[in-house]
Amino acid sequence: MNMPPDSKDLSSLKDKSLSFHRLHATDLDRMKGIYLSAEELRGFDKYKYKSEDTSPLSNYLTHPFWNFVVEFFPRWLAPNVLTFSGWSLLFMIYAVTCYYDPHFTAAGDPDESKRLPSLWWLIFAVAHFAAHTFDGCDGKQARRTNSSSPLGELFDHGLDSSAAFLIPISLFSLFGHGPHSVSLWELYRLMLACLAGFYMAHWEKYNTGTLFLPWTYDASQIAIAFVYLLTFYYGVDVWKIELIEGFPLSFVFRWSVYGSSLILTLAMTLYNLYQARISKTDRGLPLLEGLVPLLSFFLLIFLFFAWAILSPANILEIQPRIFFTATGIVFSNVTCRLIVSTMANQRCQAVNAMFYPLFIWVLIVPFVRSTELEVAILILYTAAVAACHIHYGIFLVRELCDHLHISCFSLKKH
Repeated sequence: MNMPPDSKDLSSLKDKSLSFHRLHATDLDRMKGIYLSAEELRGFDKYKYKSEDTSPLSNYLTHPFWNFVVEFFPRWLAPNVLTFSGWSLLFMIYAVTCYYDPHFTAAGDPDESKRLPSLWWLIFAVAHFAAHTFDGCDGKQARRTNSSSPLGELFDHGLDSSAAFLIPISLFSLFGHGPHSVSLWELYRLMLACLAGFYMAHWEKYNTGTLFLPWTYDASQIAIAFVYLLTFYYGVDVWKIELIEGFPLSFVFRWSVYGSSLILTLAMTLYNLYQARISKTDRGLPLLEGLVPLLSFFLLIFLFFAWAILSPANILEIQPRIFFTATGIVFSNVTCRLIVSTMANQRCQAVNAMFYPLFIWVLIVPFVRSTELEVAILILYTAAVAACHIHYGIFLVRELCDHLHISCFSLKKH
């Protein structure tokens, strides 16, 4: 016959229960890292990748090509090696254009010796095509080697968030700026349009739980490789040829960016959000919660535009490439944090910490009368956000690797 427990037994059970909860809390605390909380790590454990790619170009051309190419990679090769190799090629293009054309003036210089050597455009065409191929093959290599994990998606999309600004900044060296080309303000708006197209796809995923790959992505990557190749054959002056009076060929690129990154991508994003809402396949977020990620993106645009407009030294004109790069790095950090919150099923950060010093500087900059000081502040801010973003990326990957017991660049478990 079972007897009811006496008070001593109940006290013992309570102590054991408390000890278990303390131990469990301690284990959770140990799970915490510098950037990933215990809740976020648990979210990664439950995460399942969902995507849709309905682009005819992708389904009938690029994916069959990548399925063919991926068979040539050895099975011991980690997918993230392909991802990082592709990104490294894009960074190489960016670094070379920075060296030869720091102010976007080389293309308009009548002295051809001051322009990029023509061979570089051929190298860029091959490098960009290879980078796009590696980016398309990394996921296929992961499935081929049974090594798919949330780390692969985070690593891939995190690097893509920086490629989103490396690519347009590199491309701008094709056109330069001046009376027969595009103004620096126009180049800056074009870069922001590219960033907006990328960000909308991940904002859409934050709300729907599904990554709808834009139709314009593969088409734009193939077009960029072709643009580099065309420049190798005909030189940068080809972009100054007027199709009709007052309408040079570079304007085709300009309006293609606006049309694909803003109009088409925005229309498809709103359509997908609407369809997910009415079919109840979205994450069910309240309206205001779903709009939270947009706050950081609009703050990014507002603060950098405010700096450029209020700058007594006209900072956009005297150091455009550094200014563009600073914008891109902050954008990449904002986007990476959005990606993490989406994958971990956590609320998105409303305001990125990188905005705080920028906000203070925007209040001060109208009263600065030293060009050297403003340029120094720009360089210092760019270096600081770059260092912070690199630290964030490295430790984020390490923390997720430790949690999943995998290696980033190896298929070996640990």
